Amino acid sequence: MTGAAAERRPWAYALLRTDKTDQLEFVETERIGDLAERLGFELRGILTADSDADFAPLFASFELSGITALLVPSVLHMTGWMGVVRHHVDVWTLDPPGRWPRHSAPGVTAAFLPGLGGSR
Repeated sequence: MTGAAAERRPWAYALLRTDKTDQLEFVETERIGDLAERLGFELRGILTADSDADFAPLFASFELSGITALLVPSVLHMTGWMGVVRHHVDVWTLDPPGRWPRHSAPGVTAAFLPGLGGSR
């Protein structure tokens, strides 16, 4: 590959449940943006919602749209959806800090990897 395609950073999407945080929305959005930058992701968008009503179509769109990671403030923002979304992408959380790897094979669940450094 040459040019822009060879230099493109991996794409991530972010999710913020306003009903699951006591922080101001702009504070959480800034924290997520900082996380994306630190991990080397290009943040393609942020869904801010007060329920999980739009989660299923969003998660189903990730593979076709080239999204490789979902960034969230905490596991609380993913309540009930962690197993589903990990069939499509890695999930990075600020609290606890670390990565919940994408499921690599049916029936195989990778363990949580603490920390925000290292490779994707």
